[in-house]
Amino acid sequence: MKSFATFVFSLVLLGTAAAQERVARVGYLSWQDSGAYYEATLKGFANGLREQGYVEGKNLELLRRSASNDAERFKPIARELAAAKVDVFFAPATPMATAAWYAVKNTPIVIATILDPVEMEFVKSLARPGTRVTGVTTMNDELTTKRLQLLMEAVPGLKRVGVVIDEAMRTACKQEIDHTAAAAKKLGLTLVTVHVDQPEALDAAFRKLTDAKVQAVTSTLISTRNNMEKEFADAALKYRLPSMHELEFAAQQGGLMSYGPDFP
Repeated sequence: MKSFATFVFSLVLLGTAAAQERVARVGYLSWQDSGAYYEATLKGFANGLREQGYVEGKNLELLRRSASNDAERFKPIARELAAAKVDVFFAPATPMATAAWYAVKNTPIVIATILDPVEMEFVKSLARPGTRVTGVTTMNDELTTKRLQLLMEAVPGLKRVGVVIDEAMRTACKQEIDHTAAAAKKLGLTLVTVHVDQPEALDAAFRKLTDAKVQAVTSTLISTRNNMEKEFADAALKYRLPSMHELEFAAQQGGLMSYGPDFP
């Protein structure tokens, strides 16, 4: 089951006939330059541009910049793209969007898996953004609550849920963690959190969760940085724990289910 929390996806690239006649420049900020998250978000974005008549190598130049898993690199590479005078930033997640926001004042920013853009003050509301930021959000009270409700339907008698957090994303995921904790409290669920910093740490994390007698697991954007979805799904299967994910491609890696935006 999918739900979309979207607001208008319109780019400055489409503004004038003159823009149609020149090569548009898009700056893409990413954690890595490969992996399931990279492929899923970039594919959806590229497909949307193609539908509007923009094709890379013809009338579109896509400037890709990877932080190589180092969050500190986002600010300088965002400034580099701003200096290259890109027409728009594609900054899927919170660290990228934040770097793009402060790199330049007027360039539009398209997001894809950001948490709550209203709470972060990137937009005034989902219905009427009122700023230069547009795109898709994967996290708000409604989505978070629904994910836990779906887990409750899948696991009768669910009381304890494990949450796996990427240690390097702890600050970026604070909103998500807070949303999840609030939703769990409202639903009468107990959360048990564990932190990992690399795929190899997942097995030990799942052992801790099973020792804590959790009955299901969810993750907080572990796919964004380290592309750990396959290892996460494998560990969930190994320890026989139903898993909930934010993005469809995570479930395709072997997770039980996902609930969030699609990237066709």
